[in-house]
Amino acid sequence: MIRISVIEQIGYREWTETIGTDREWKIQETQAKIYQETQRIATKFGGFVLPLRYDYMVIVSSNLTEDNEKDILEVVSSLSPVAVRLSSDLGNTPLESENNAWSHIAYVEPGKVGHFGSGKEYVIVSHIDLNGLTPITQKVGTFRTYSKIIQILEKINYIAQENGGLAQYLGGDNILVLLPNKDYEDLVLKMISVDDLKAGIAIASKARDAMKLAAEALHEIRSTRNSKIIMKSIL
Repeated sequence: MIRISVIEQIGYREWTETIGTDREWKIQETQAKIYQETQRIATKFGGFVLPLRYDYMVIVSSNLTEDNEKDILEVVSSLSPVAVRLSSDLGNTPLESENNAWSHIAYVEPGKVGHFGSGKEYVIVSHIDLNGLTPITQKVGTFRTYSKIIQILEKINYIAQENGGLAQYLGGDNILVLLPNKDYEDLVLKMISVDDLKAGIAIASKARDAMKLAAEALHEIRSTRNSKIIMKSIL
């Protein structure tokens, strides 16, 4: 089962409305600082942060302890202009885990952590790489290339969520997919068929280790050029 943690900054929208109309740069600066420090502390424990809306962040937190989550929340609290809380739970798929964590969050007191569920925890990820993005960018420019990436992400996310997975763009030519615990190889093959893509798949007890293995698998694909998908596991 995978553990997902959701961090909520309570009343964030209301805060943005108190800082005047010359505010967007302040909001972006605040969000960037919070995301940077949250990622730093989460990866220290072996997790990985997905920023999403920034006022809500998701942590891939399998095998992080409740104390780890408290340390993460303390960092967010020190930087956030509003109160924060964290809820985490397990599920057989990433989407189920996120839904379970979200279902509890309204009952978690501000400044507190709700750590729910028990069972064997692990992470299955795919690191999907878009082929030939640099020459495409050189030909059509940055904005139209980004539009192409978003179109591909939308297709991948549709396939992922239909099967309980979650996809997130990580910048450059990289898309991360959190995978369900069955039929994940077939699922990734379906995802990479939407365009000229390749993918590393990895299974590990923690998100940081899984992502490292997935990146290693991608490196092997680039080096050998005889496969579009390679899987690694350290379970």
